Amino acid sequence: MKLHSTLIEKLVKIMEINSGWQGESKLKKALASLNISVYTQQTGEEVLVDGDEMARQLTNLQNNQ
Repeated sequence: MKLHSTLIEKLVKIMEINSGWQGESKLKKALASLNISVYTQQTGEEVLVDGDEMARQLTNLQNNQ
């Protein structure tokens, strides 16, 4: 299973913002609060995505129908 590119970007941003604190406590807290979900692409491949962003996208999709 792979990480979706949007999740990779979010992880990099979280690390840039929250690293450098003693014991990396702020980074650990930020990573622990992530909601990661499995998404099955149309190709059948499963990827890990930001669960909160996926929920927002699904809500937007349903509201636009």
